[in-house]
Amino acid sequence: MSTRPELGSTLNLQIDHIPEGRPNRSGSPLRPEFITVHNTDNRGKTADAEAHSRFLKNTGYYVHNGSKRWVSWHYTVDHDSCVRHLPLNEVGWHAGSSLGNSSSIGIEICMNDALNQDMAFDRAQRLIACLCYDLGFDPKMVVKPHMHWSGKLCPSLLLTNGKLGAKWANFIVGIQGYLDDISDPVGV
Repeated sequence: MSTRPELGSTLNLQIDHIPEGRPNRSGSPLRPEFITVHNTDNRGKTADAEAHSRFLKNTGYYVHNGSKRWVSWHYTVDHDSCVRHLPLNEVGWHAGSSLGNSSSIGIEICMNDALNQDMAFDRAQRLIACLCYDLGFDPKMVVKPHMHWSGKLCPSLLLTNGKLGAKWANFIVGIQGYLDDISDPVGV
C-alpha cells in the first residue's frame, strides 16, 4: 500500500507547459471525462519524453497532405520520467476527433529501442492510476485507446493484430492494481 503522494513521487514528473499563445495551445476549457492512451510511434533513439516536450514547445505540428496539423497532449511518458505539457483543464489536440479532444486527457507513451518499454508502460500505468484517483475515475470505464476516437491503430504497442486484446486488458489491470494499492492517509 502507498499513499497517493507516494505513488505520485515515483513518476519523476516534470512540468514543462507549451507556452500560452502557441498555435498548438488551444486555451479552450477541458472538463476531463476520459483518459486517452497513445504510443508516440516515434522510434528515434533520442525520442524520449523530454524530446517530445521540445517538439511541442518549438514545433508543435506535422505536415499532412501539404498542410500543418497542430498537435498537443497533456503528458509524455518514457521509462525514466513523465512530462506534463498542458494543464489538465485545457483541451489538447491528440485524439483525432473533436469529441475525444474536448473530453479527454491525452497521454503519449514513448516507444523506441533505446528505452525499456515495460518500464515506460509501468510509469504510464502509475500516472493513469494517480489521475483516476484524483478525478474519481474507474479505469475500466474511462481509459480509452486513441483508436476509440479516430480508428487510428494506436496505441500500436498495446494492440493485438490491430485490435484490443490481452495487451490492452493487461494494461488496464495494471492501472487498476496501482489504483487499488493507494491508501488514504488517516484523517485526510
